[in-house]
Amino acid sequence: MRWQTLALHALAQGTALARKPFSPRCGLRILMYHSVGSFVYGDKLGLHTISEKLFRQHLDVLSRMRTVPLLPLLVPEVELSVAITFDDGYADNLHIAAPRLAERGIPFTVFVTSDFIRRHERGFLSSDELKQLAQQPGASIGAHGCSHCHLTRCSDSQLRAELRDSRHYLEDLIGRSVTTLAYPHGFSDRRVRDAALSAGYQLGVCSRFDINQRSRDPLMLNRCVIVCDDTPDILRQKLSGAWDWYRWRSVDPLSVAFSAV
Repeated sequence: MRWQTLALHALAQGTALARKPFSPRCGLRILMYHSVGSFVYGDKLGLHTISEKLFRQHLDVLSRMRTVPLLPLLVPEVELSVAITFDDGYADNLHIAAPRLAERGIPFTVFVTSDFIRRHERGFLSSDELKQLAQQPGASIGAHGCSHCHLTRCSDSQLRAELRDSRHYLEDLIGRSVTTLAYPHGFSDRRVRDAALSAGYQLGVCSRFDINQRSRDPLMLNRCVIVCDDTPDILRQKLSGAWDWYRWRSVDPLSVAFSAV
């Protein structure tokens, strides 16, 4: 475990102990996974690959929670609900994650980068595998842009193409509507949010670490990242809200009208 991760975990442990007399925060908590046991695109430190053994342990924890799909969007006021998401579209989401989730009746959403399928990128879903995944119990498919670029750096025309083309490509493949979106790299602002709405998306998720209350914009939902060193105890801490101080490490994209390139 890297020293930075150890320091963060120590801080979170202290925060969790301080919160012990309190109940978990209520609302919708969306977890962000990437790969289960495979190399993650651009992840030189290996942060976003979780082992199959640890993933099973996470599912043991999550099977005792109230897990829900992203759509229809239901944000409780007096209880905690949890939604499971995966970014990028790794083949292991079909072959490893989906069967384990189905065994426990846990719904999940996979946000797929369409160019990775078009280019037959190694480690990612093929077009046939995506069709199979879309038929799995509890599975939903969302868009993750065409090229996995930073949408905030796109011109208006590039932005429209990234949002529109990825959605239409996925819809043509799986034969059903795609109305959920994960902003690549978690980067968004109000311009990108408005473009997503114009492109026909009903729901968008970023990477700001926090729970979602009913007042949260459905096109700028918060998510809680899961990394390789997250033990079941740390997962419980993240679910309860002990890591929500993490939100102060980044600006809320809702407060940014336009990101300078």
